[in-house]
Amino acid sequence: MKIAMISDLHTDINEAYPVIELTAARAKELNADVLLVAGDISEDPDRTIREMRRLAEILPDVAVRYVPGNHDMWNKHCPERSTEEIYRMYSGDILCLSGQVSSSADREKNMKVRFTGDIGWYDYSFASPDHSREELDSMTKGGRTWQDKFFNQWTGDNDAACSDQLSRIESQLSACREGPVIAVTHMLPIREFCVPESQEGWGFFNAYLGTEKLHELFRKYPVAAAVCGHVHYRKVLQKDGILYICPCLGYHTEWPLCGLADNEPATHVADAMQLLEL
Repeated sequence: MKIAMISDLHTDINEAYPVIELTAARAKELNADVLLVAGDISEDPDRTIREMRRLAEILPDVAVRYVPGNHDMWNKHCPERSTEEIYRMYSGDILCLSGQVSSSADREKNMKVRFTGDIGWYDYSFASPDHSREELDSMTKGGRTWQDKFFNQWTGDNDAACSDQLSRIESQLSACREGPVIAVTHMLPIREFCVPESQEGWGFFNAYLGTEKLHELFRKYPVAAAVCGHVHYRKVLQKDGILYICPCLGYHTEWPLCGLADNEPATHVADAMQLLEL
């Protein structure tokens, strides 16, 4: 079974480029059976759902599944909606992994792969210990505010939101006693994918990238691989027997930093997308 993975398409910020079409084309080139998108598709919930349905329509022979990212959860373009209303939109979408376990069978290998996932959240466990709880709750440092604070009501109690997400993800995993399981979150499960603290401000802002409790949770279940996004890195590493994959496309303004031969969108989609064969 061939499982393609990508994250952080940001179709609105990257609107000048045919990101959905290029993502579909690359998945076809790889002969993918499954395509996982680990969040941050757009900053408008209606658009995110539309984009994922369009991707699935272009790829009728590929099982397209996604989780929302923090940008997908914003009410920036729909201030009348609560965060919970937006979350219910996603959990009610058949393509979204939030609240459901999806599976795909490989008859040749007599194997069923299960896919679980949700946005995840953050509990400040990746922050530098130099910062107080009060500082981290403010989500503001040096005149910069983490944007979730403005557009997501979960930030009123990040610990509660994180605990709720961990509980939901464990509920999915507990239904998957047989592996292999591929876990998908937008938030980071491991510190190794955080931004180096040598970069100004990131000892503070790493607080909002994820939680180490996700890794602890994944170790309890037959998770073969875990996909995440959020941080706009393209990295793969193995930790405690789990393959961790961060396949972010990111903003077009960041592409020159990748040092590729060119900055054509197709080049970056191909570089970001990872393929796992089971």
